[in-house]
Amino acid sequence: MKICMLTTTHTPMDVRIFHKESKSLAKFFEVVVIAPDDASWEKVVDGVRIIAVKKAKSKPFHFLTIWRVFKEGFKQNCNVYHCHEPDSLAVGTLLKLLKKCRVVYDVHEHWPSEIAYGWFKLRKGILRNVIEFMSEKIELFLAKFADRIVVVSESVGKRFMSIREYLIVPNAPLLFDLATEFNEKDCDMVQMGGGIQSYHGINDILLALVKIKNQGVRVKLKIVGKVKENIGPVLEKYGLQENILLTGFLPFKKMYSEIAKGKIGFALMKAEFYNAYIGLPNKLFDYMLCKIPVIASNYPEMRKVVERGKCGILVDPNNVEEIAEAIIYLLENPAEARKMGIRGRRFVEREMNWGKVEQDLVRLYETLR
Repeated sequence: MKICMLTTTHTPMDVRIFHKESKSLAKFFEVVVIAPDDASWEKVVDGVRIIAVKKAKSKPFHFLTIWRVFKEGFKQNCNVYHCHEPDSLAVGTLLKLLKKCRVVYDVHEHWPSEIAYGWFKLRKGILRNVIEFMSEKIELFLAKFADRIVVVSESVGKRFMSIREYLIVPNAPLLFDLATEFNEKDCDMVQMGGGIQSYHGINDILLALVKIKNQGVRVKLKIVGKVKENIGPVLEKYGLQENILLTGFLPFKKMYSEIAKGKIGFALMKAEFYNAYIGLPNKLFDYMLCKIPVIASNYPEMRKVVERGKCGILVDPNNVEEIAEAIIYLLENPAEARKMGIRGRRFVEREMNWGKVEQDLVRLYETLR
């Protein structure tokens, strides 16, 4: 059986799509990934064939990216097209009608709210509500053509209950040993993300650092990834330049070694839109994997993990005072912080790691033979 991963918004080397799902399925099936990138290219990585199509230069021309993904997808004689967002699901649905293949819809996000907030930059108002409503109707219509539905969490999946049963495939971490990195600590706190914005709580974290700094405590925050929010004015206003380390994007294993050098990890999502409220981000599990305690938003999905794992402190992400108090507690109680980190690692080893989750995904594909 040949499987084609289709995505119009994620990168070719996306952690969930490539490092987890594609590499797991490639142990048993032939797998090709079609994804957008700055330039077109093709190569085989870890047994997975990757075809990158040139992405459009701006969002108004995103239809060009969709068209290029469709063209490459049509060239593949695949048995199953595995789609990762509503527009790639539209591509997969068309390919199903043309090629008589199967379609799997993999739902990473609450896309209606993500589209209105992330794509159209609508923070509130009637237009935002209209776009969310129309996006959901279109997504649910297209989902009826999917032969199987995979969701990242119960909160994300519940809107598909009326269509068919779904398989929950969470953003569980890949297990590997970073023991040699754990002894070296070059910063107090770590925040990671592919594009950190205001709803990731970056401004609130910086204001919490100001409070801590004003108490005479010297702390450093390492940001692993890319910051889309303009934090320059805040750093300059409060003299935080020396308190921030920026790494930019890092290779997969290097990213984890840098995370592990921190003492605290932030998973602060602000409920500026519904997808952020129900989110269960990769970074939460990545911190746990690296044995560092977390300060996380007291929202439904993250609360379940943090409380079950006893691996950190839940806070109101809009309350700077709470964030500052949580930071100070963990820094002033290193023994308890270490215990939280160890419990987090133990939780992912025993209950929530990709080695366990991938078996469910492979079994789902066995039903599609």
